[in-house]
Amino acid sequence: MSLVSIEKPLGEYLEIVLARSKDEEIRSRRTASGGAITTLLIYMLENNLVDGVVVAKKIRGLQAELVIARNREEVLEAAGNRWSVLPYTARFREALQDESLKRIAIVGLPCQAQFLWQMRSFPLLETDVVSKIYMVISLFCLGTFATEAFVDLLKLKYGLDPEKIVSVGLEKNYIKVIYGEEEKKIPLQEILPYVQTGCLVCPDYTGIFSDISAGLSENYPGYTVLIIRDEKAQKLVKKASEKGYLEIIKAKTDVIEEIETKARGKIVRAMRYMSILL
Repeated sequence: MSLVSIEKPLGEYLEIVLARSKDEEIRSRRTASGGAITTLLIYMLENNLVDGVVVAKKIRGLQAELVIARNREEVLEAAGNRWSVLPYTARFREALQDESLKRIAIVGLPCQAQFLWQMRSFPLLETDVVSKIYMVISLFCLGTFATEAFVDLLKLKYGLDPEKIVSVGLEKNYIKVIYGEEEKKIPLQEILPYVQTGCLVCPDYTGIFSDISAGLSENYPGYTVLIIRDEKAQKLVKKASEKGYLEIIKAKTDVIEEIETKARGKIVRAMRYMSILL
């Protein structure tokens, strides 16, 4: 496993594709563009590849919790972006220790994918539980926010009640907040001061330690970008397509260049903040 670098900002991978769900119900929900990850999780559950998937589920507003989804309905309930800082490690270990779960898939962020890769590569005394990890999916990530400070910004400057926020998503150079029937756009530069310090020195945008990385392309709305990193993931996506779960098209050069540009931007940001801290 090579580290992320300016020369290889996306890490090692086999192919990059654009994918979207063939299920109209999934595409109609507020899932990430295309609903491909939601569909892959459902495919794994319905085809007995895993017994459960560890995902974040919205409680209210910007608050969320990690849950173990075991069927289609539970996956759909958890679909969408989450901007909360969650007690990831504790909930993950709980999932591994559940005797009814023989194999699991996990959706997380690049830092969490690295943590899981380390567990899988150097299991030490946890070989029995690490073997349960079937698939690790990382979401593209520019960073998560210090929740309380971010909430204060939304309250004081924009007059938003966090508990009434429907969703928060990244689009181009701004954050789009869906608030009831309204939509607020907040410039990305305005909220960067609220990004957690650890995120500012993290160079990994796509999650190079995962089996599959997933995110959005500004040029192809309605699709999910999937970076497929190993043969098991490649087979999974192919089978999901063959069985009518996903629509897959090969990503063109402009998609790869767009993701690489964002990934290099995060690397440069990390280098800059690291030099300040040191």
